[in-house]
Amino acid sequence: MGLFMDPRRQPEDTRSSYARRRAPWLVLVAIGCSAYVLSRGYPSYTGWLAMMVTWVAAVLAITTADWSDLRRK
Repeated sequence: MGLFMDPRRQPEDTRSSYARRRAPWLVLVAIGCSAYVLSRGYPSYTGWLAMMVTWVAAVLAITTADWSDLRRK
């Protein structure tokens, strides 16, 4: 997934390429966290906070990722 890779190993990798590899996994984690929190009878404040933090991380990864090759025709 590239979360703990040394960036000096692959100098052609940038922050946006790391974000692109991380974005789908973070969205899956956010969906799983949301399903878990919402499946509880009355979610706690910590549960809501964890769900919010995972969605913010997923959205930031999506927005900072390099999706330029998907727009080419």
